[in-house]
Amino acid sequence: MMDEPDRTVVWRRQGSDGTEGPVTAPGRVVEPVHPEAVNVNAPTPAARYGPPVIGPSPVRLAVWRAQRVIYYIFGIIEAIIAVRFILKLIAANPSNPFSQGVYAVSWVFDFPFSGVVPNVNIGAGATIEFFSLIAILVYALASIALAKLLDLLV
Repeated sequence: MMDEPDRTVVWRRQGSDGTEGPVTAPGRVVEPVHPEAVNVNAPTPAARYGPPVIGPSPVRLAVWRAQRVIYYIFGIIEAIIAVRFILKLIAANPSNPFSQGVYAVSWVFDFPFSGVVPNVNIGAGATIEFFSLIAILVYALASIALAKLLDLLV
């Protein structure tokens, strides 16, 4: 009931002489006054600011999904290698089932890089495996390269 177009009007105040109209004063700019009521809620045509927005194509959506899968898979691989690196760095017990599992799974991904640089023993059984860091770097670059290669298809 508040926004009914028939009820919403702008009223003009009366002049100093009692008639409707602008109040006149020397040196002031006076707007013309419409004696009839002005409807401020009159419907206007909708403004168009440009072409309608069209969503991505089905091929583009498929490429985005494939890129997310690539980043997810390579992220898991990198995380497993990072856990292996940390376990070797803190000299975790190699007979522990968790450590054995991490070493067994990560060795599949670490094996190609195992002879690149030597390990550094820092004492008390702790080892810095530089080839694990190299593997993380290579897998990160490979994931970015595969994702960008898919991006070229679109």
